[in-house]
This record gives sequence, C-alpha cells and structure tokens, in this order.
Amino acid sequence: MALLIVTIFAAACLSASGFPQEPLSYRTTIFGDERLEDGPFEFLNTYNEVSSRDTNNPYRLPTTTKPENYKVNLVVNMTDLSFSGDVEIRLYATQWNVNEIIIHAHDMNITSLELKRDNNPIYQTYELQPQYHFLRVRLTSEPLAYNVSNRIIYTLAIKFEAELRSDMTGLYRNWYRNNATDDPSWMASTHLQATTARFVFPCYDEPSFKATFDMTITRPESFGSWFCTKRNDTRTSSIVGYKDDIYSTTPVMSTYLLAVIVAEYTSKTKEANNGDLLYEVIARPAAMEDNQGDYAFYFGQDLLEEMSRQTDIEFYSVNPNLKMTQAAIPDFSAGAMENWGLLVYREAYLMYHENHTDGFFKQRIAYILSHEIAHMWFGNLVTCDWWDNLWLNEGFARYYQYYLTDWVDPELGLATRFIPEQVHSALLTDSANNPHPLNNPGLGSPVEVRTMFTQISYNKGAAVIRMTEHLMGFNNHREGLRRYLREREFNTALPIHLFQALQDSAVETGAIAEYGSDFNIIDYYRTWSDQGGHPVLNVEVNHQTGEMTILQRRFNINSGYSTSNTNWIVPITFATASNPDFEDTKPSHIIKDSITRINRGSIGDEWVIFNKQQTGFYRVNYDDYTWDLIIMLLRGPNRTLVHEFNRAQIVNDVFQFARSGLMNYTRAFNILSFMKYETEYAPWAAAITGFNWVRNRFMGTPTESRLNALFIEWATPVMQRLTYYPRDDESFMTSYLRYQLAPVMCQLEVDECREAATQQFEELKINSTEVPVDSRNWVYCNALRKGVYEDFDFLWRRFISHPVNGEKIQIIMILGCTPDAIALNKFLDNIIEPDNFIIRRQDYTTAFNSAVSGNENNTQIVFQYIQDNLRNVSAALGTTTALSYISSRLRTYEAIKEFQEWADENQAALAADYQAVYNGAVSSSNAIEWAAAVQDDVNSYLTTGDSVVQPSTPAPEVTTSPVTTTVAPVVEPTTPTLPDSASSIFLSAFVISVAFVANCVL
Repeated sequence: MALLIVTIFAAACLSASGFPQEPLSYRTTIFGDERLEDGPFEFLNTYNEVSSRDTNNPYRLPTTTKPENYKVNLVVNMTDLSFSGDVEIRLYATQWNVNEIIIHAHDMNITSLELKRDNNPIYQTYELQPQYHFLRVRLTSEPLAYNVSNRIIYTLAIKFEAELRSDMTGLYRNWYRNNATDDPSWMASTHLQATTARFVFPCYDEPSFKATFDMTITRPESFGSWFCTKRNDTRTSSIVGYKDDIYSTTPVMSTYLLAVIVAEYTSKTKEANNGDLLYEVIARPAAMEDNQGDYAFYFGQDLLEEMSRQTDIEFYSVNPNLKMTQAAIPDFSAGAMENWGLLVYREAYLMYHENHTDGFFKQRIAYILSHEIAHMWFGNLVTCDWWDNLWLNEGFARYYQYYLTDWVDPELGLATRFIPEQVHSALLTDSANNPHPLNNPGLGSPVEVRTMFTQISYNKGAAVIRMTEHLMGFNNHREGLRRYLREREFNTALPIHLFQALQDSAVETGAIAEYGSDFNIIDYYRTWSDQGGHPVLNVEVNHQTGEMTILQRRFNINSGYSTSNTNWIVPITFATASNPDFEDTKPSHIIKDSITRINRGSIGDEWVIFNKQQTGFYRVNYDDYTWDLIIMLLRGPNRTLVHEFNRAQIVNDVFQFARSGLMNYTRAFNILSFMKYETEYAPWAAAITGFNWVRNRFMGTPTESRLNALFIEWATPVMQRLTYYPRDDESFMTSYLRYQLAPVMCQLEVDECREAATQQFEELKINSTEVPVDSRNWVYCNALRKGVYEDFDFLWRRFISHPVNGEKIQIIMILGCTPDAIALNKFLDNIIEPDNFIIRRQDYTTAFNSAVSGNENNTQIVFQYIQDNLRNVSAALGTTTALSYISSRLRTYEAIKEFQEWADENQAALAADYQAVYNGAVSSSNAIEWAAAVQDDVNSYLTTGDSVVQPSTPAPEVTTSPVTTTVAPVVEPTTPTLPDSASSIFLSAFVISVAFVANCVL
C-alpha cells in the first residue's frame, strides 16, 4: 500500500511538471518540403531502403591484393569529347594462394590487359562484372607469389577508352562561355568521390587501398592541364597537335582524391624562391582578367597558413611534390571537392567580385575554402578507412569550415552561425525515427555509400567534435587531434584511432581528471557515434531545495520520445541567476544514466539554463515553473544575461518541442514572445526557420494570416533598427541579418519592405543604379512578384549577359518569383531543354525549385507544365524529383486528389516512379491533418496573447556549490559496454514515477 501511494504521488508530480511520460501515438511531422534536395530529411527514404548491412558485402573489394603505385596516361580529346589511356598498376599479394585479382572498372571499353612479374607474362583471363563495377583477373597457371617480409611485385597493364561523361562524375565534359556573348567552349574535369575513379581508369577504388600515382596527361596544344602535383615536364606528344604533361609522383593517397583538368584556363600563381609552384587560382580567362580570383588567392593562403599552425603540420612539408591549386569549374555537382593539391569548386563558390558578389556568396566562398583546405589533413593525410566512417573526414572539415574561417576573419560571424546552421540542423535530421549513426558499418554498394553523405555525417559530426572540444578544453583537444594526425598520417583511420589519441591527450593533460576514474573519452565518444539520435534532458527543479532531477530520453521529432530509450554520456553545463556565467563551458558534471540528480547550489525561485552556449548536442526541456522563470527573464531587461547562443537554443528547442508534441503551441509561443525584443542574429536565424515551418503547415488557411501578423509584430522592432537600406559602417552580421529577415517581411507584404524594394529596383531599371549587392535577393524577387513580364525579361537579359557567376546564380534563385505564366514557362523551357547552353546542369534543381516556390500560385502553373512536358522534365531532373516539388506544396485535399488522379492516369508513363510520386501527395495530406490537429492550440495563443507569469517564492539564496547525487532507491539502467548496443529499454512508467518521488516530496 505504501508503495502504491508513493507511485501515485510520483505520477502526480510528473503530471504537474508538464513532461509527457510516454511517446505520442504514431504520427509523422516530416513532410515533403523537408525531403527535397538539401532538405534535412533528403535521404530519409534512401537510408531506410538500403538493404544489406553485411560486413562481407559483395560490393567490397577483397584485400588479398593491394596496389603500391599506378602509372596512368590519359589522352583527352576535346574535339570528339572522348578519352583513352593506359594504366600500369604495381601490386602485390597479401597472403598465400591468391588466384584472382579484383579491381574496379566501369563504363569503359577495355582494349587490352597484361599481367607480368619481372617483365614475364602471367597467363590470365579477365571479365567485367558490371553489377559490382568489378574487373576480375583470374590466373590460369599458378597463384600469385607471396613473401611475408618482402613484397613480390606484379604489374597489371590495362588499356581503355571511353566518352567524356555528361553526368558530372568520373572524367566529364563542361561547357562555359569565357565572355557572356562568346560561343560555348568545352573543358574536361573530374569528380571521383566517392566511387567514380573507376569510371576514369581501372583501379582499387576504395579509400583504404592507398598508393602513389604518376600521371601523364596528353592534351591539345591550345589547352592546359592540371593534376594534384607539380608538373615536371611538358613534351611534344606523338599525337599531332598534342602535348604531354608529365607530373611528379603523388603522396600515398586514395583514388577518390585524384583530379584532372584539361581547359583553356589562365591562373594567378605564387612561386617559391626556386621557382616551384606553391599556390594558384585558375579559372576561365575573362574571370581571372577581372580579378575575380583575387579573394580566393589571398584568403586561401591565409587559411592554409592558419590550418598548418593549428595542426602543427605545415602543408608544403607533407610532400615535396605537393602544391595547391584552387580551380573554378563550370559544372560541379558537389559544390567543391578536396582533391589533394587540386581543389575544385563551382565558379560561384570561388570567384568573387566586390560589386556583384553579395555577402552570402562571399562568406560561402570563405567557408568552402576552409572546408576543402581542412581536408588536406582530415581526409587526405588521414582518410576514413571506409565510407561508413565518413564523419572522420567530413565532420572535421565542417567543423573547420566554420572555426578556421572565424579564426582568420571573425567579421564573418561563423562562430555564431555554427549554432543555427550546424547544431540546429543536425539535431533536426538526427531526430527521425531511424537516423543513421555516425559509425554505420556494413555499407557496400555505391547507393549505400551515398546514404552517408548526409547532414548527420557533416553537421552532427562537427557538432559532436565541438562538444568534445569544450569537454576537453581547446588546447587539450587540439593536442589530441595533432597526435591523431601524426599517428595515422598517410594511412586510413577508424574511429577508435581518434578516440584513443584524444584519450591519451586527455590523460596526459589532466583534461578529464575531475570527472573520475570511471570516465574516459573512448566510452563517451562511442555513445555519440555508434548509435543514432540524441537526448532531450527533462530538468525538474525543486526550488525549495535546489535539487535538479535530470531525465534523459531519446528525442523524436514525430512523437516527442522514441519508443525505446538510449543512454548517452552527456557533458552537463548550466548557468543560474546566482551564477549567470555562460562563458565557462567546461562541463561541471557528466551524466550517464537515465536519471541523475544535481544540487543547484541555491534555493528559492531562480532561473536555470542548461547547455551553456549550446556546446552539448542535446535538447533541454524544463518543468513548467522553471519555464515561467525563464520567460520572465527573457521578457525583462536582463535578457542579455543569457548568451545569444542559448537564446537561439531556446527558440529552436521550443519550436521542435511544439512540433513533436512535447509542448503545446500556446506554451511555446508564450516562451517565444521575447523575440519582439530580440536584436541578435542567432535567435532570429532560429526563429525564421521555426516560423517558416509552422507557416508552411497553415498555408492557405485562415490561421496563416494570423501567424503572419504575429511574426510581423515580433520582427518589426528589429527591422526598424536594421532598416531596408544598408549603411556604409555596418557590420557583416548586421547586413546578414537584414539579408535573412527582409525577404520574409516582403513575402508577408510589409509595406515598408515592398516600397523599399520597388524603389531600388526602379533605380536599377531606369537609371542603371545598381541595387546594393546584399539587397538583391529580396529586391529582385519583390520586383517580380508585383511586376509584369517586362520585369522578368529585364532580369532574364541581365542573367544572360552578366559576367559574374555569383550574380547569375542570384538571379536564377529569384526568377521563379514571377507570377506571369508566360515568363514562368520561358524559364522552365530553359531548364529542361537538352544542352541548351543557358542554365547549367548543376543549377537545374535550384532553378526548378525557384519556379515552383517563388509564388504560391506557381505550383499549379508548373504542374501543368510538367503534364505537358513530362518526358523532357524527367530527363532533366528525374520524375520523382520534379514532381516532389509539386506534391510538397499541395495545400488542399482537392489539389491532392487532382494530383493523385493524374498520377493514376499516367501510371505507365511514371513507371517505377509512380509509387514515390503518389506518396508525395500522401505526405501533403498528412501535413494538412497535422495542421488541423494543432489548429485550435495555435489559434488559442493568437487570440489570447501572452500569459502573465510571476514567481511565487522568495528570491534565491546561494547555499552550496552544485553537487551530483545518486537518486535512491532506484536501480537505474547504465550504458552497456560498446560495441554492443548502447540502447536499453526505457524505464517503465512505474519506475520513472518512483524515481521522481524524492524530488517531489522534498
């Protein structure tokens, strides 16, 4: 009976705290607009559909042979857009009785193959195995010789030929216009990550098969060529009208990091005292003559020097044959690529013009340079052993993308922007039902490999690295990374190599001594890398005693909590009214169990905010009364006591709690109401993202206009401070906040925004007075939304004739703002027409998204266009991709029915895409149902406004320093030793209730 009373009382305490006890019944809050290209859930279905998770995956190469060196000769024919060549691979057996050599080769014609040892032919047969991209060479006489202590070298010589590809993979063709009015010119370039070096020459196309490479490129005399290393010599070729460029030997490296360019380019160079090339930027001649490469030339060298200092490994000392070339490529699917010594970028991501490149593209150039330069160490010098640990490459590159840039140019505000752009986006992607973990063994096929190139590998990887940096301290963490690089240089790495290096450094420096002998970096890191998802910490504060009970549960964006819980080893920081120190981000506590109690060190009403500067990768929810204290703080004059990053954290957490059902919208908007006083970038970036998601759910309903009015009320004070006109003395972040807010205000039809946009556009049209470069995104769009065909035609002609690629991309991004059907159809024609030499393949989806989403009514215009041009649209964009842009914007059941009926009628034409297309409309139906379910809640706040909150107990009194105690008598689940699953079935409601009894009674 006593236990029953305790349980009932505990349940009452839980209910009073405002925390849901169990996950909500199944539903989804992930809809079509978040599954488009570059959306947070773009790869959700792809990952879930990956079939094989077998460490003996049939797509993986056997390790029975390995390469030592390649000699590659490529002949690139720019007249008929083809290439041919030969490769000699020096290889050796790694064990006895190897009767077969298996390497990669795909989409090429093998014209001859020979295997030799000491120049003596070895009899063999060979065949291509296209389903696995294999070239299998079977020995017909005897196995490969093997010696344990001395490699026995064989030479595999293969000749091959193929067309230059058109899909931006392998060795492919690009077109460009040197000047806007010139005829198109052709060039050739490569993109080999992750599995397409095999499209260029036969090779061991996996990261762990590292070797050295000697490259010779035969190219037309009027063209130049570039490779990863310095050019040793140029000779007259045996082919009339061609030259042979002979390059020096590469460092030991992976195949995917090779690169080749053949183009009529010019360069800006820096040489060493002996005349050797050190650093250069290359691009089409007109761009270089216009000095568009200067920013990348100078800023890139600053970044390279700083990264050399941070790693304590000077870039040019790694290998005497290395240099650094930054190359602007017309068509590049990935945006940029870290090929060792020959880094390639989309032109708009490398070329900068002071008068025509806005701040958005300038900072993008800066941080992409940082990202790719960081890869020279994290990815090239030390490479992930296989793509299932891609975060060892990309997580670090994304981390340095922000912080390396910030160290060199803090004006760009990258340390601030890391929070909304990386931490928040990663938390969202990582909150699906089944997110992949950072370490994801068992991948094999190219399709499976692509599932790792997600915001989890990049953004979450970077966020967890940042969390570890604050756990260990910056200098201690840096020393651990230096140790990792030294120990694994010219090799591949597994996560344990990183973890052990950091652990050794932490022990040597005493970085983790305060956390006790049972804490180590290896176990900590495994809980964040070997399992998907992240925790939400439910913090219940007893303000009479100062006791804080922390319950960790795995967060789920669809249902609040996952159905099974997972424990993490979580670094804890918090600030209070008694100690409002948000600068010391060294964790004061480490929690491992589902339930932990910490003494706050003070009694009485006192706000507490966990996760200083959002250094930890987790969300935080509080009991209702503690939220009230936070509301009072944020609405009051002392709100800036709370760090800007934590205000952004609160905004992001609250929007996602309401979305997931952990908090109602009335409560959420009461907390968020402090935004009407907010002036800083990070909270507003989080608020814009959260508001846009909610607004999209209610588009076309009466609630939409009420939500718009709320946002305008919140944003008007900060916009009055910013104004719609830039000032000469304003900071980059001030300008960048306007860049983010003004488009929303114009879209919501705020008069001041519309008038400012119209005035600036008319000055451009009539007087040729350029729109301020950082205002063009919203000025151009607004002009088209309220304009006529002539306004579209004005910007279309500007797009065609403009010499700066960044401005051309800016225009592509807003041309869809036109409501004119004739203009929109012209835009669409130039997207889907094959080889139109106007809109680039890499920009197809950007342009198409603009056409569909630039105006609400555009959706049906574009849908009709697709119906009339299905074949060409499918060829340009892919059927599912194109129609997903339509289905994600269906706002009514009538529109959904019409779409699905059309899909049914055209099932034969849609073929294998039919089900995905149909399901896109189902997702929009789910979105409408979700909005209907929360509509009363949202409207309740919109009707009643902010609630009045006030404390009910005395001001806080400091008693002791915070202390962690054990919650008795509960036996809590602990995190199992990994690599076994770190997941444990969550405590039953009964056990949770008992766990909270002590806190409620005290």
